[in-house]
Amino acid sequence: MFAPLLLIGGILLAAAGATDVSALKASEPALVCELDLKVLKGDLRRLSWSVDGRYLHVQTLDHKTVYDYIIRLPEGDISVAFGEPEWAEQYWTMKSSLTAPGAPDLKIEVLENHQRTQPNPFAGGFNSVGGAQTGADPHNARDTFAIEARLLLLGQEVGYTLNEVAMAGGSYGWGPLGSGAIAYIDTAGRVTLFDRAKHKNVVATAKGAMMPAWSGDGRKLAYVLKTGRDRFRLMALTLE
Repeated sequence: MFAPLLLIGGILLAAAGATDVSALKASEPALVCELDLKVLKGDLRRLSWSVDGRYLHVQTLDHKTVYDYIIRLPEGDISVAFGEPEWAEQYWTMKSSLTAPGAPDLKIEVLENHQRTQPNPFAGGFNSVGGAQTGADPHNARDTFAIEARLLLLGQEVGYTLNEVAMAGGSYGWGPLGSGAIAYIDTAGRVTLFDRAKHKNVVATAKGAMMPAWSGDGRKLAYVLKTGRDRFRLMALTLE
C-alpha cells in the first residue's frame, strides 16, 4: 500500500513545477548540535534527512569502520544507530546522485584536469640537434601531478576538489523531487541555492560549510559547519 502512495506523491511533486530559488526566504541558521569527531570517531561521510523531517542521520568513517548516529529534532539529541537506517541510505542516494531527482535531463557534469606541478628537468632540452622533453618520472618525488575536479551544473560550479577524492554529495544536495533545484557550497564557502533557470540565492554566509542537505518537503536545509580541527556544528534553517 505504501509504494503506490509514494509513487503518487512523487508524481504530484514532479508535476508541481520547478522551484524558483530566488523567491525563497531563509531564516537565520540555528545550531542543532555540536559534532565532536574525537567522540564520534573518524571523518564526516554522510548527512541525511528522515522522510518525516524529525531526524537527521550522520555517518562517519574511521579507516574502514563506519559509525552511524541519529539526531532527534529539534532537541539535537545524538544517539548511536546500529547500522545505517534504510531511509538514510535512500536519501543519500538521491542527494548525491549526478542527476536531479524527477528531472533526468538535469545532470551534473564532472570535469577532471591533470596538471604537472613540478616537472622533472628536460633530459635532452630544446636545442638545434633535436632534443626532446621527457615524460613524468614516477621515481622522482619532485615530478608530480595535480588532479583538479570540477562539478558543473548548467555551467555553474557546484563542487571542486584538488588532489582529493571527490565525494558525491559532499559539496551539494539536490532539492525535492521535481524541483530542479540544488543546494551547494560556493567558492567562498557559503550555502547557496541554484535552480534550472539559473537563479541563485545565498542562504548562509558563514565560511567552512559542507554537506548541504535539503529536506524532502523543501522546508528545511541542514549543513555542517567546521569550527575546529575535529569540531563541527550541525546547522539548520527554514525556507519559505
